Amino acid sequence: MHEPLSQRLAAILEGNAEPGPLTANRLMDLTEGRGGYLFMILLSLPFVAWVSPPGLSTILGTIITILGARMAMERPPHLPARYGDRPLPPRMMSLIRGSGLKFLRFLERGVRPRRTSWMSWRAVHTGNALLVAFMAFLLALPLPSPPFYGTNALPSYAIMLLAASMMEEDGLLIWVGYAMSLGTCIYFALWADVIVRHLPKWLHALRVLLEAGQ
Repeated sequence: MHEPLSQRLAAILEGNAEPGPLTANRLMDLTEGRGGYLFMILLSLPFVAWVSPPGLSTILGTIITILGARMAMERPPHLPARYGDRPLPPRMMSLIRGSGLKFLRFLERGVRPRRTSWMSWRAVHTGNALLVAFMAFLLALPLPSPPFYGTNALPSYAIMLLAASMMEEDGLLIWVGYAMSLGTCIYFALWADVIVRHLPKWLHALRVLLEAGQ
């Protein structure tokens, strides 16, 4: 059993951990990498609704993809130095200290270490991290909603379930994350089929409109 991340994070934010400016990368280091999963969850929260702000998913999805890929390569979950090594602004610190800790404590009530032995296998850890990175890649695709409803929400649900399970080594909840990931892939496959079948018609209609406007 490991120390709840909420307790570790609270101690860090109160200054009881190692001294020095607190950055995103340093925060992930001080939480022994588990903070990387927390960042994934926090970055996925803006997309829980089926209609989300345009363009934001590409930025945040790319960041989560980088974190997942680094974890898959057994490297520390770090952001690029341009972003990850900057001191966290007071607004971000306040957000983490307030709603971030509250959400984490709520999460820990239902997510806990269960049947964890197989989750420590290197192949499983790598596969889970790659799955998170792939879900984040789908999240980052520039698909506007509307008309592509849910193309941001479903990957974000999968990322949050997988990240929470990996963070707390919950060998039961992660199967829900697998099921959500499978459903997300099926949903995107259906949209891909629609695009492939109708794209020539859409392009032809667009060309006709452009020619009519000349």
